[in-house]
Order: sequence, then C-alpha cells, then structure tokens
Amino acid sequence: MLSLSRALEQVEQRGPRYAVMGTIRRDEMALAYADTAEAAERTRERYEEDGYRQVRVHPPQGSIDLSALGRDRADAKRVLDEKTAILRAGVLRALEENRAEAEVARQAGVDRMTVRSWAGK
Repeated sequence: MLSLSRALEQVEQRGPRYAVMGTIRRDEMALAYADTAEAAERTRERYEEDGYRQVRVHPPQGSIDLSALGRDRADAKRVLDEKTAILRAGVLRALEENRAEAEVARQAGVDRMTVRSWAGK
C-alpha cells in the first residue's frame, strides 16, 4: 500500500506499461502495472470487485525507445551481478567462520541451496 503522493510518483515512472491505481482508504493507494490493455482491464475489474474506490487506468507514456529500455536493463543487470558477487563473498566468509548454512541463508535472504552452491557443494 502506498501513500497518494508515492503512488502518483510511481505512476509517472510507468514508461511503456499501464498503471492501475485504486484508493483503499484516504491517502492509501494500491498500484499495479500491466503490460497490455487487457491485463490492465482485468486488474481494474479485480480492484473494483475488492471494493477499491476511484480505480483509474493510466495508459503507457510516450513513445517506446527499446534501445534505452535495453540499456537500462543491462545497467541494472550489471548492478545486480556486482551486488550478488559481494553477497556471495559475504556468505562464503560467514561459512568460513563456521556459521550454519541455514542461518547464513536466512540472514542473506537466499535459499539454503544457493548457499550450498556458492560453497561448491
């Protein structure tokens, strides 16, 4: 659930997606994105069935620049890969300190099998 100002801010960042916004309570909003008009309509109907008020569908913004979207994704993937490498190093260090795999996985927010894989097991 989002405040009205945060929901409107996210609606503005929707890019080539549809945004469906419904009022839950005063200054408490629900927001979902949809890739197609059909999916946006299904979300709008679900919000109305759930009793949300003032449900609005915001269509995609502007023209689609696939090159820019691809660059944004590649940049995000580089960041994700770097953060994952740092997390992996932290997990391996924790295992070197003889901490339990389950505890390390829980604290790192990853599956225990991921921890085992990173440990070469």
